[in-house]
Amino acid sequence: MKFNDDQVSLIKNTIAKDATDNELQLFLHQCKRTGLDPLTRQIYFMKRGGKVTIQTSIDGFRVIAERSGDYAGQDEPVFEDVLDGEGKKKDKKCRVTVYRFRGDTRYPAAVGVAYWSEYCPQQGQDFMWKKMPHTMLAKVAEALALRKSYPQDLSGLYTNDEMNQADTTPATVDEVDPADKKVLIDMLWDADLTGEERDAEMAAINLCTDYKTYQKIEAKLSNLQKPIDMIVNPNQKDISKHLRKTVKA
Repeated sequence: MKFNDDQVSLIKNTIAKDATDNELQLFLHQCKRTGLDPLTRQIYFMKRGGKVTIQTSIDGFRVIAERSGDYAGQDEPVFEDVLDGEGKKKDKKCRVTVYRFRGDTRYPAAVGVAYWSEYCPQQGQDFMWKKMPHTMLAKVAEALALRKSYPQDLSGLYTNDEMNQADTTPATVDEVDPADKKVLIDMLWDADLTGEERDAEMAAINLCTDYKTYQKIEAKLSNLQKPIDMIVNPNQKDISKHLRKTVKA
């Protein structure tokens, strides 16, 4: 597959518009190597967290395998429950075996094993994974097996089904600002706690990374603030806190 200047410009401005020059060259190299056409959406350029992912469908993987001339099909997917030490089901996996020909001999080239917990987006929140869970898990296992069977053609290439989980992973929550942590520490020293309790709360503050946890610690420390009559020489901040607590009560 070759691209003229106009086609490269079109790919750069549409399909791979977020790509740097080097990333665009990498993408075009994968297109040429696999023989998949980006202009007909057989292969996709994507970025996740600043990292490049080049994707296709499972049909694209099958086309590449078929073009090799020695693809010999695959077994039916085999599904198994994964049990813990007590015999309780903790996961489900699917296994697919892909075959190739060596001369007239058909042999198992690779086995792909996909675990439900690793690939199902948001534990089944994606429509297709809820409607056809076995089909979706089997396609991932097949993609894993095909990539291992044809590493020269498929290395660095992933199917849409393998990356569904990444597409639906929640955005990272905002980390707690150090200035806000200082507010909690000030509240800690004004709280009616023993030495051991204070050490435990200080550890919780240091480990706090999200504002949901922050609010829980803040609410707890707010309820543990010393009464105004227990504070020696209360300052204006102490008086203000006492008044706010009184109004809330």
